[in-house]
Amino acid sequence: MSPRLTIFLIAASALALPAFAQSISSNPAADAAEQPVTQSLNNSVAGQAAATDAANNAMQNQYELDRAAFRAEVATRHAKIVDDQMAYARQQAAYADAMAAWRRQSDACKAGSMAACKARTPVPADFYTP
Repeated sequence: MSPRLTIFLIAASALALPAFAQSISSNPAADAAEQPVTQSLNNSVAGQAAATDAANNAMQNQYELDRAAFRAEVATRHAKIVDDQMAYARQQAAYADAMAAWRRQSDACKAGSMAACKARTPVPADFYTP
């Protein structure tokens, strides 16, 4: 017999013996007595696993709700930032327009226009459009 075949047969028998030994019942009365205990323990473990699964599902659902609320807050904050930036740009434009009007008024006053000299100073609020 070849050494490979011998090693194969030894390995095969080593694997088969534990499976064979487990399938043979040495004491049917002991197995019958242990069956309810084993089933009870299995039911207990299955119940604990189901409770763990339910708790994990509840936590996952809460996580998803929290994440959705966070994303909504981020979107709201982003919209507020954009609104603030647009308002700031309008304020800057109003200030620039008021300054340009003041320069025209000042130049007209320097050129001798009494109406320009007596006119009130332009105010940025008059140029602001919300």
